Amino acid sequence: MKKYLLLMGLLASTPPVWAAGQAVLQSNVNGKIEQAQLAWLSDQQLRMDISRPPAEILLQHGALYAITQIGGMPIVANVADVDQMARALGQSEGFSGQIDKHLAKSVSAFEATGRNETVAGMVGAVYRITWQDNQGQSHTDAAVLTKNATVVELSRALQNLSLAAHKGWDARSAELLQKGFGILRYGKDYQLRSVSAQAPSASTLAIPAQSVDVQKLIQGLTKTQ
Repeated sequence: MKKYLLLMGLLASTPPVWAAGQAVLQSNVNGKIEQAQLAWLSDQQLRMDISRPPAEILLQHGALYAITQIGGMPIVANVADVDQMARALGQSEGFSGQIDKHLAKSVSAFEATGRNETVAGMVGAVYRITWQDNQGQSHTDAAVLTKNATVVELSRALQNLSLAAHKGWDARSAELLQKGFGILRYGKDYQLRSVSAQAPSASTLAIPAQSVDVQKLIQGLTKTQ
């Protein structure tokens, strides 16, 4: 899960285009490659299925939920930030400090290379982005960008997922989305393996009707003590 939490910060709120879709996102962090299934109805309604630990992360109009299963029963946690999400999914390690190191404080250069690259069956333009982190260190990355409405909407949804986790703004995300771009590939860390404009059903993004609410369970236990 750490990989996807780190990637959230990469992905400035502008008027939505309401382009629903589905995609497979591949991450590569420290040589470990994993994939996540994504489905969204708008930039405020996103589902991310991750494999380690097996869980669903739901964004619903600013609210963030982590859903896993214990003994076949869905366990739902309404999480307020990224560290709480980690704990809800059974990972005690805190992520906020690590994520801060990956956020861009500013962008000093945004340059088209004149090259194109095909990612997930789409032709995107390759850009060179130079940015500074919160420690003042400078980094330069290559990104494959597109103005395809479906990919732009996904990038907005991932940015809103980041904001719901209270991670704050990322200068690269603001720069790209304000220019109307969506991200097909960013460096070696983030790449869409497939993307479709086919909208998922509304039930795909619904909270399970038969589930255990972690917060209510904890409150009930507290009152009995």
